[in-house]
Amino acid sequence: METELERNKDLVRLESEEIGNKGNLDIIDELFSVDIVRHFLPDGSQTKGLEELRERIAHHRKAFPDWAEEIKLIVAEGDYVAIHWTSTGTNTGRFRGSPPTGKRIQTNDMSIFRIVDGKIVEQWLLPDVLTLNRQLGLIPQSP
Repeated sequence: METELERNKDLVRLESEEIGNKGNLDIIDELFSVDIVRHFLPDGSQTKGLEELRERIAHHRKAFPDWAEEIKLIVAEGDYVAIHWTSTGTNTGRFRGSPPTGKRIQTNDMSIFRIVDGKIVEQWLLPDVLTLNRQLGLIPQSP
């Protein structure tokens, strides 16, 4: 019999596969609570609610239409699931105000999800923004 921890990990795997890899925004209502709060840790911003989340993800998918994620590690405890994953993609659309660079990126990222009653209610997203911006040529490489 599958435990709640395994169900929670499966939910996060499904989120990564359907949204991260396939860009399937139609599944957002199924996976996330209507009151979802997504914390973007690099700048302290938050995305609140399904529509805002859908808009943020759509913007990202337009900037990196071939975006893909590969979960490297997944751990669950209580209502929380933590993942470490590798992201890849090619920047062919505007991204955070910058024109497309045509460059391919690969970053190592982490996220923590809080799951209640089978839905993601909160997420703390920690992408490697420094590496991403360096690979896009938006900031200089380290010497």
